[in-house]
Amino acid sequence: MKRAAVLLCLLAAACGDGPRPFLCDGGNCGGQVSWRKNYQQRVAPHLDILFVVDDTPAIAPFVDAVAAGVAGMAARLTEPGPVTAFHVGFARAGGCDASTRSAACGIAAPEQFIRREWCGSTLNYAASFAGAFSCLGDLGAGNCAPAQPVATALRVLRKPALPGWEGFLRDEAYLLIVVIAAGDDASATAGSPTPIADLVGGLRALKSDPSQVLVSVIGPGGDCSGGEPVPPRLTEFAQSFGGNGLFLPLCYGNLAVALDRAASFVTYSLEPACASNVRDTDLETPGLQASCTFEDRARQPDGSTTVTHLPSCNDSAPPCWRLTPGGLCGGGAGAGSYILSFERAPGWCAEAGIDVTIECLGCANPNDPACVPAR
Repeated sequence: MKRAAVLLCLLAAACGDGPRPFLCDGGNCGGQVSWRKNYQQRVAPHLDILFVVDDTPAIAPFVDAVAAGVAGMAARLTEPGPVTAFHVGFARAGGCDASTRSAACGIAAPEQFIRREWCGSTLNYAASFAGAFSCLGDLGAGNCAPAQPVATALRVLRKPALPGWEGFLRDEAYLLIVVIAAGDDASATAGSPTPIADLVGGLRALKSDPSQVLVSVIGPGGDCSGGEPVPPRLTEFAQSFGGNGLFLPLCYGNLAVALDRAASFVTYSLEPACASNVRDTDLETPGLQASCTFEDRARQPDGSTTVTHLPSCNDSAPPCWRLTPGGLCGGGAGAGSYILSFERAPGWCAEAGIDVTIECLGCANPNDPACVPAR
């Protein structure tokens, strides 16, 4: 997936923001005060992807194109980018065989889908991700026609979960449904076509926030079809999701584009965390000599939380904290303003989040020379 800014929402949530006496080793604090704030980074780079693939004889002329497209999608998902945890499943759109290839592809039983979490450190497959992904998508063209991809998607995703699909859908994750079909959808009930609107309603209801449901349809027709019309039901299906829907011609060379729809939603803008009224404890030494403590609470893969105290990057290697003079934080006359940043050790995963309580020595008087704007 294309590199994008990691989805961050840095909140300066006051935790006793007002000045209060600083512990000055039992002496008189004079014009010094301390302040405390809590900075949190909420990260939601989770994505659940269900591929519903036409495996009827109609797909036979396109088997090589589908295989190449699936390989390209595997490469796209492992590019550096904002997604740190994803689930990937493949379902058959044909009417007779509803099995998956999980056992043949080395997926740990009983799960029927790929689980890749905690920045790739928690896996449920033995082979490489690209190998397991391509293996799951190799569904052939021998299933019963006609293909019913939209109804299949709803059958696999609705609750209660099918055996082996428990845990596939996560409440906090975006859901991307990718349909690959050589013909139009033929979903039907009791011999009558099921209205697309009913199927769309069922899929949108899977999320408390329906905007978390995204759809990409790779189907016949389109700009490179040589005049072949687009399939009306699959077109309606994609269009029903508005800006969350995409229709891509099956003959298009780069099928991995179907995943880009999710990239724009699992992308966050970076807003600086700001700190002001930070006292320079040594005006004779160039730069800011801050007196601060940083208590870091990090989530672990097992759900537990560890608490550590971070040193300044001026004194220690990462993990550490840094205060940098920054106009982005709106520094003005009489009050120094700094961008607060955290440098993490190699191997740190964004899923751990940032929840740091910072306490710094400041100035009771905003015109105190120790707290004037950064020089």
